[in-house]
Amino acid sequence: MRPIWLCSLALLMACQRDQGLQKTQNGLKYAILHDAGKPKAQPGDYISYNVQWRTYDDSLLFDSRVGGQPLISLVARPIYPGDPWEIFTLLGEGDSAKCLVLAKNIYRKFLPPHLKPDDLMWLHIKVLSVASASAHDSIQQAKANEQFLQEEQRLLEYMKKNNINAKRTPSGLYVAIQKEGTGPHATQGNSVKVHYTGKLLDGTVFDSSRNPGREPFEFKIGAAQVIKGWEEGLTHFRKGSKGILLIPSRLAYGERGSGGTIGPNEPLVFEIECLDIIS
Repeated sequence: MRPIWLCSLALLMACQRDQGLQKTQNGLKYAILHDAGKPKAQPGDYISYNVQWRTYDDSLLFDSRVGGQPLISLVARPIYPGDPWEIFTLLGEGDSAKCLVLAKNIYRKFLPPHLKPDDLMWLHIKVLSVASASAHDSIQQAKANEQFLQEEQRLLEYMKKNNINAKRTPSGLYVAIQKEGTGPHATQGNSVKVHYTGKLLDGTVFDSSRNPGREPFEFKIGAAQVIKGWEEGLTHFRKGSKGILLIPSRLAYGERGSGGTIGPNEPLVFEIECLDIIS
């Protein structure tokens, strides 16, 4: 049993931590730490921000700054009492705030073992920018175009360095058939059996069906079993064809990458041998 004085001290400290908090009509407890005087975000806007998740006694659980990239969220209206998303409608560019939320509303079904669903947590938020949906789309498109051009240049340099003569498809995929096979090309609905070796542009091999103990890989074109670059690329192969696919990241693993070897926005090279096409 805890001593009475210890319980009283804990209660006093809790009250001090809650001092200065306001409460929205929807029940969210919060405090504005800095108001830069800019227009506040509206539902439908996009907000770029850094956030820290802290326990009620202020132990750090998560800090978005560690990853080096701010978070971006769509501003939405609250849908339940104490909904933490409501804090965004109170903030504008340059503002900072903290709010008090339940752990279950942050972690959902994946609570850390040291937290209970109804434990209170602090969110500390610093807003970097606010953009309308149309402005956000324009910014994202500009970033995508810049990434597209950078990858295009890298692929062209790789082909020149390795003396690869490839044809470019409208999607930006490059296909180099080095040995023609026989019969019709693979098409939607066909299953294809291939040997492959996947590489990064620096020559790092990240996967190969030719490794000891491996078997040829079989998949059905059009069944979304493989990356888009393979779905399109294998339609340029016949049975017995050998060639190379040079795949921009948007047709591969995109911004997320895959595993520990394929990073974000990473173009890929696949050496392909089409062993069989099955109708």
